[in-house]
Amino acid sequence: MKSIKEILSSHGYDSIEAVPTDTYAEISVEGYEDLTIEKITPNRLSVSQSYTQRGDIMRDPEIVFKITGDKWIAVMYQQDDIGKFQQDDSGIKSATTFAHNLWDSNLQSQGFVEAAKNKESLFN
Repeated sequence: MKSIKEILSSHGYDSIEAVPTDTYAEISVEGYEDLTIEKITPNRLSVSQSYTQRGDIMRDPEIVFKITGDKWIAVMYQQDDIGKFQQDDSGIKSATTFAHNLWDSNLQSQGFVEAAKNKESLFN
């Protein structure tokens, strides 16, 4: 996920290891669902876009990546509006392909990388 790597790098995190575990970043771009990046374990990063529906946070989608070096492999995929949930520690090929080929370029073109660069502090 080049866009997420670029967001992290713009705030001095040149590797996933450099990101503090149990921290998260929220990035907003007007007209789009908020983007949340959360480091959940030393080698897992959750990336999600979400909206609120009748008081519930709806993931659209959330993907948890297992990161080893430069390899980002989707191990969990959830999209609440269609009731889809997949989890496989060895990897979910369709979610990995979607993330790298479509979602990544969408996040870039929707302005999330630029918005993150303009934030004073990334992680809470």
